[in-house]
Amino acid sequence: MLNKLSNLSPEQLNTVLKFIESIETLEENNKTQQKTVIEKMGGYPKFLLESSGNLSDRDIRKKIIADKIKEKHQRRHN
Repeated sequence: MLNKLSNLSPEQLNTVLKFIESIETLEENNKTQQKTVIEKMGGYPKFLLESSGNLSDRDIRKKIIADKIKEKHQRRHN
């Protein structure tokens, strides 16, 4: 492979270098984009982690979150 590179013109070598740099940039971007939305927001809310129930069930999560919002609202208005 080095033999092939040594036979390239400076313009061709520059093109190869730019291609390699673009691949490296893509790899770096993919590493940063592998975080989930929850991870980007700082993790799961503590009240979800402390609650009981099957958190993989969407309806249960919705109910827990709704209850927490109602609780906060009641505390503010009492």
